[in-house]
Amino acid sequence: MAKVSILMNGYNSEKYLKEAIDSVYAQTFDDWEIVFIDNCSIDSTKNIVDSYDNKIKYYKTETTIPLGAARNFGLKYCDSEYLAFLDTDDIWLSTKLEKQIQILENNKECFICYGGVVYIDENSEEIGRFLPVDSKDNLFSIQLKNYEINMQSVLLRTFDGIEFNETLKHSPDFDLFLDIISKYKGCSIKDYLVKYRRLSNSLTSKNIAFWGSEMEYTLDKIFKEDPSLKTKYPKEYNLAYAKVAYNKARYYISIGEKSKAINELSKYKFSDYRYFILYVVSLFPSAFWDMLHRYR
Repeated sequence: MAKVSILMNGYNSEKYLKEAIDSVYAQTFDDWEIVFIDNCSIDSTKNIVDSYDNKIKYYKTETTIPLGAARNFGLKYCDSEYLAFLDTDDIWLSTKLEKQIQILENNKECFICYGGVVYIDENSEEIGRFLPVDSKDNLFSIQLKNYEINMQSVLLRTFDGIEFNETLKHSPDFDLFLDIISKYKGCSIKDYLVKYRRLSNSLTSKNIAFWGSEMEYTLDKIFKEDPSLKTKYPKEYNLAYAKVAYNKARYYISIGEKSKAINELSKYKFSDYRYFILYVVSLFPSAFWDMLHRYR
């Protein structure tokens, strides 16, 4: 049995698929298997997967299903000690697994590990970088202030209860990982582990209507399950819901409902200087809002 199961979900993903899979084969840690879920692709996805050896286990859904359901379908075939995720248009840096395995093996109390991201465009050109806080403490507090877990960088210690919420269209990964961080210890690595491809027509950009409401759903669920967290992290709690308001505002402005955006931002304008600036900018013509987000 492979020590790491890598879950890949693909739907008509031929464009970048080979580059993604090759980045797994280039890992300096080689005790892994890929569990590839084909969500009824009609392009050459299967042919590309079939060109590799038996370290890739190929499964196909009966019909095209939402991403959360497709990930849960794949989880049934992941039975290794560790679990990782790689989308078909992203790339792992060669030492990703080696670095994370070493950390989790040396910190048995940690259930999740994630790291830094290099952002690339459609042509694989670098367009930005992000490094998380290097920490093994208070990761829940960190995520409330500024959620920083990139799914492609995650390595999980496998345990019962790992499941994606299939009702969420935009953020089933946020829902799962924040829930884990609220209950279990984790660790972050201040090192670049993945290349994450930002596409203009990505599912993330299409789902702007759900950004705020789904984040709010997850926060409500976690704080209802453990009300003591609100008392323990009052400032972080406020900032997390400020981010909800901001995401709702972005949607309202995108559909021309500016007054609703202003109302959302006004609730948290004094929670942090950033939200005060966003509130003030929302009072000006929309061109100022667009400019702020174009160059942020």
